[in-house]
Amino acid sequence: MKSSPINVLIDEGRSAVGKPTGIGLQAINLHKHLKKYCNCKISNYEALKILPKGIRKFSMDALRNILALFQKYDIVHYQDNYATLFSGKSKRIVTVHDLGVFLFPETVPFIYVKYNQHSIKKVAQRADCIITPTEAIRREFLEMFPSTNPAKIVCINDGIRDVFWNYEGSKKVLIDKFKIQPYTYFFFLGSLSRRKNLKFTLESFIEAKSKNQIDKNTLMVLGGQKWWGAGDFKHLLRDDLGIKTLGYLNDDDIVTFYKYSKSFVFPSLYEGFGMPIIEAMSQNTPIIISNIPTSNELNLKHNNQMFCFELDDKASLIEKFVELDKNHSLIRENLNYGDISIYNFDNVAKEHFKIYCKVLEEAI
Repeated sequence: MKSSPINVLIDEGRSAVGKPTGIGLQAINLHKHLKKYCNCKISNYEALKILPKGIRKFSMDALRNILALFQKYDIVHYQDNYATLFSGKSKRIVTVHDLGVFLFPETVPFIYVKYNQHSIKKVAQRADCIITPTEAIRREFLEMFPSTNPAKIVCINDGIRDVFWNYEGSKKVLIDKFKIQPYTYFFFLGSLSRRKNLKFTLESFIEAKSKNQIDKNTLMVLGGQKWWGAGDFKHLLRDDLGIKTLGYLNDDDIVTFYKYSKSFVFPSLYEGFGMPIIEAMSQNTPIIISNIPTSNELNLKHNNQMFCFELDDKASLIEKFVELDKNHSLIRENLNYGDISIYNFDNVAKEHFKIYCKVLEEAI
């Protein structure tokens, strides 16, 4: 390992050109905690905000390739399924968050599919090391790109932001700001998109209410911005059906909604990790999940405490809604997710630093 401090650049453009969501938040917080272990900077493409969204990403990639020729970092860690054509003097580490563009292409825009499929194929060829957030994604990657050296792909989980450890949530904010009473709602957080399986979920929730299987005053609260496929279920986003759509939420509000919900609902068709799952665990919140590989992996790791329904089985999901609607207090009291300190971003940063050192050692 180099005797002098390691110089690292965390490269993730979206965190500088819009409201950060999963990948952007991961990059920002990884950078924040890595500074304890190495010389670490994070990219800033804020100037690209002046460009139309349609060409912003391609302009960013062109800029990245140019900058790669002149960078003096030991490691450039790309956070969004991308590796530059040129590496300069830097080692390229790439986090591949998921392979949804190959496995569920119908859930995202066509141009997004083609761009990311091409990018991930190039990552397999160019990256000095590939990080995945779960073993499930690592296995999928090796199955999809069998010529990749398995030793080059490592698994490091995502992290829980500091606010989830330090902020207690506020019933007053919940009531005064959102006009919602504690423990009267199910909570979903994420993009309002096709991949999140929301049409099926909302239809199941509405059916359960219409048949008086759950309390008539129970709400489904949705936090997040509308994205691809939201048109599939826009007719269901109605207050009179018990669906409240709140848009992008700040961190304090997110903690509050987890803490005072009957259950967090994570019904996705596909995920690379599921950051909201570990966030909900930090607040000792009951969790409903779909039976997809990554959610099953997290559930198994944490004592099988989550309520898992079969995809496309409406009766299975309604059963979970009914159980949590009636028994959420008792269930919460008896939850035991085990040790979640592995998700503290300081520990996540340590694991990344170990990988950086290993990559540089192997390069000597």
